Order: sequence, then C-alpha cells, then structure tokens
Amino acid sequence: MFITEADPAHIANIWQRVRAMFVRASNIVGAVPALAALAALTRARRIEIASSIALVEAIVRKLIFIQAAQIQHAERKAAQASRLPRLEIVTPSPPGWSAGLRPACAPAVVRSNPQPFHPNQPETWRVRFKLAPPRDPQARAESRAPRIRALWGATPAPPPRARPAPHRLTPAPLRLALRFEALRRAIADPAPHARRLARVLPRLCRRYRAAAERYAIATPRPHRRDEGDPRLIVEAIAVALVVAPLFLNSS
Repeated sequence: MFITEADPAHIANIWQRVRAMFVRASNIVGAVPALAALAALTRARRIEIASSIALVEAIVRKLIFIQAAQIQHAERKAAQASRLPRLEIVTPSPPGWSAGLRPACAPAVVRSNPQPFHPNQPETWRVRFKLAPPRDPQARAESRAPRIRALWGATPAPPPRARPAPHRLTPAPLRLALRFEALRRAIADPAPHARRLARVLPRLCRRYRAAAERYAIATPRPHRRDEGDPRLIVEAIAVALVVAPLFLNSS
C-alpha cells in the first residue's frame, strides 16, 4: 500500500528553508542586473553560480511536483464524485453567435510587439521556469524513423534540409541571470507551474511509468552542497517519493 499523503507542516517548512537557501544563493550570484551586463565569466565563477542556482531549482521542482501531485489527486477524486450525468442548462445565444459556442465573427487576435529588454529591470524580463520532466527512453527520434521506399523504380532522394536560421548565442552571464529571475518567480508563485506539471506528467507516465519516480529523485547538475542546510535536498526528495504514486494510481 502506498502512502499518498505528505505532511503539510513539513512541506511548509521545506518552502521556508528553500527561501532561505535562495537568499544564500543570491549572495553568491550577486546583483542580477550586474550579472546580466557581464560579457563573460571565468569557468570557476560560472560553475559556482550555475551550481548554486541548480541546487535551489532542484528543490523547488520537488515542491512543485508535490503540489502537482496534490492537484492530480484532487482532480481524480472530483472526477469520481461526478460520474453521474449532469443536466446542463444552455441559455439562448444573442444574435450573431454560432450555436452558442463562439462569435460568428471572432475578433482578430492583436499581437503586441515584444517589449524591449531592460537589463536593469529583471522583473520585466521574459523568462520561463524549466520544469525539466524526464525524457521517455522508449521515444524514438523522428530522424530515426524508417523511410518509406518506393514500390517501383529507384527510391527518390530525400528533400534537402532547409538551412537553419543563424542562432544567436546568449552570453553565459545573461543565461544565468535569466534562470535566476525565473527561479525567483517560481518561488514567489509556484501554483501556475504546478498546474502545468499536473497536465504534463500524467501523460508522460502513461507512456513511461517510471517518469514520476525519476522526477522525484532527480539531483542538481552541477552538484553543490549547501552548508547552510545540507539535508534539504534529501528531505525534498523523500517527500516527493511519497506522492509520486499519485501520478500512477488510477483508482
């Protein structure tokens, strides 16, 4: 029998400690705008910053994973409680609407121009916290799929590959600054990330049953030990393993 409940007080304690760890990482990273403005970093300094960020990211992912498992569990219970057919009352639609579903003439989507990058205003940066779900080892790359051969005549040559657009590399200091800002926002508001993971991970687990456990035990790279709280990563992994079966239990 799996234990599928995690102690809320213990989870709250881990959140409190990870915020303190984030402050210690901030002392290592320094001012984010100053980091973003650098042209380059020494290898030792880059590893120091990257490992500090990676450790906090790994623990925050565990906490988001725990919250996503709770969302998954709550949604499954709600679905079981609402299996009986429900009567839905549809009100008449106003003129100009199509079947009550969408406007007959939907307004055009106005795309705003991307905002300029302000190095001194990290709160305006466009960043996205990476949830980093594990890869399915059974998934085959599209390039490895077998080609269909012609039934008669010579097999036609594949079309030439389009030349990729020139890729502009982001300097390492700016990449680290963007990661740190995304991490700050994930700690401040983890709920949207938990909802996103609650959608992604169950689908992955249907194809790859070990995905939830792999996510729970993932360790940071490059490895770093936080002397202020060396056991925090271990405790976060332990709680994540407790709730991991929630992504597999279909009862």
